[in-house]
Amino acid sequence: MTVSSDQITPPGASVSPPPGEAAASGGPAGQASMWRLCRLWRDERSDPAPFYGELAARAAADLERWFGPLAGQRILDVGCGPGYYTRALRARGADVLPVDYSEQELRLHGEPPKGAIIGDAMNLPLEPESLDGVFASNMLEHTPEPRRVITEIERVLRPGGWAYLSWTNWFSPWGGHDMTPYHLLGPRLGLRLYRRRHDGQAPKNLVGHTLWPVHIGPMLRFVRSRPGLEVVRTEPRYWPRLRFIVDIPVIREFATWNCVVRMRRVSA
Repeated sequence: MTVSSDQITPPGASVSPPPGEAAASGGPAGQASMWRLCRLWRDERSDPAPFYGELAARAAADLERWFGPLAGQRILDVGCGPGYYTRALRARGADVLPVDYSEQELRLHGEPPKGAIIGDAMNLPLEPESLDGVFASNMLEHTPEPRRVITEIERVLRPGGWAYLSWTNWFSPWGGHDMTPYHLLGPRLGLRLYRRRHDGQAPKNLVGHTLWPVHIGPMLRFVRSRPGLEVVRTEPRYWPRLRFIVDIPVIREFATWNCVVRMRRVSA
């Protein structure tokens, strides 16, 4: 199935939030929803399923508000990990191809998602213009060359297709992942202090091996430079009502926490 013309905003047209977006991100209901997510996140390490299950269900609903019904769409879940997002997208009828670079990540919380493929986001094993959508949640900072991921997304999307990209930017409160807050001192000094405080142990996400600094400004400039991609909207993932933050240089690198970029594929 391809997405119909009334589900994707035509190139050059102005983009407004979809119906229900404002209610989802602001007001008492939106604030209560945000605090619920925060409570679940506090237990993420010991009990990850409730947090990631909630996040995945919200993401699937958000995609339908922006890009129309997911049923029948062929969607790539790149960096799928144990498959929370894959299951949420499939629950809405999407034909999902889950891809991750690591079998260990696929089996992190049990059996890998059905049909999972071990593949590299910087060199996707897919034909050009073969997908209706690409979903990439929090994997960009785990790739050594994030710009190659962007060009691969551009390559595999059909004209009119959409992409959702999010990542934890380096200077955000959680930019160093389990090395936080030492990452704010820089990759080298931060790592040395982390090791000193943890009896010489290295963090799970080791800078230069499984984690790389990714900054909002350079990444947005690169996405906007791609001839086949058009940015639909950028926003902080966990407080989208404050989307103006992403437009403020320097401040956005610290205040965004997690950056979302919605894109669509246009004719190059």
